[in-house]
Amino acid sequence: MIKNLVSIIVPIYNVEKYLQRCIDSLCNQTYTNLEIILINDGSTDNSVQICESAAKADKRIKILHQKNGGSSIARNNGMDYATGEFISFIDSDDHIEKETIGDILNLLLQNNLDVVEFERDDPSEKKLFDNRFNIETKEQAIMRTIKTSSFQVWKRIYRTSLISDMRFIPKIIHQDVFFVVDLLNRVDKIGYLNKPLYNYNRENISVIRSKYTLVKTKAGINATEYIKKNIPDTPKITEVKKRYIVNYYTGHFFSLCRNKDLDMDKKFRRKLRLSILKNVSLKNIGLRSLITILFPIIISEALVKLHMGITGTKYYN
Repeated sequence: MIKNLVSIIVPIYNVEKYLQRCIDSLCNQTYTNLEIILINDGSTDNSVQICESAAKADKRIKILHQKNGGSSIARNNGMDYATGEFISFIDSDDHIEKETIGDILNLLLQNNLDVVEFERDDPSEKKLFDNRFNIETKEQAIMRTIKTSSFQVWKRIYRTSLISDMRFIPKIIHQDVFFVVDLLNRVDKIGYLNKPLYNYNRENISVIRSKYTLVKTKAGINATEYIKKNIPDTPKITEVKKRYIVNYYTGHFFSLCRNKDLDMDKKFRRKLRLSILKNVSLKNIGLRSLITILFPIIISEALVKLHMGITGTKYYN
């Protein structure tokens, strides 16, 4: 590993509209000791040409090519190639603030940490950013991650030695959840900076934001079960996990009620309801989860249809 070199891994697939912005945000970092690894995942638009032009202008950029296999495989190939002492992941339709790498690297080095997490932007302005930095215990980091669903791998910079033997699971939704759960299990502490340094693209239609499917239901269940089984339990963590399961599964339950043709025999909604019943309590129950466990599924479907009729809302996820 090259001392203090940060390897930035960027999977790329047909993002010509946003790619130049992403690359510019990396090349214009105030911290310059970078290795920018662009992995072309079989793009069919002008993404490759944009990458090649950028590489000619900045020799820190390296381009890898692979057959279309998904971002997990692209990230894995990037990790195999990386030579930096630290690793960062960026999605190619997003971009980062110019001080992101420098600020986080300073915190890593000054506090002798293996991983530091930061925040993404919030256009709704509902989230409070106080720019404070804390060093959290494992329990604190786990609880905050679950409470805020902060499983995105691009929210952190990692010491390469910490994750050198970890890889992403190919061709699954929520790959980040599995990676971050495994990460949290191998750290004693984590740095957390409550500052928005990552700009998340809400325009591009990703797998997560695309039309709801049964694949999403199954993927959500698998990821949640992995959290449930692999995050160590303490009294505080157990309560946070139960709240997460109730809220997350209730969301999937109502998504299937809005798309009932995906679950005609109600198999998945019964499974979700059973898990909700096992984890619900007075501390974490809400109106929708109460409806889920008290009323027949047909009533939930009718309430969803009524709400859609009154508001004119069309739900897809």
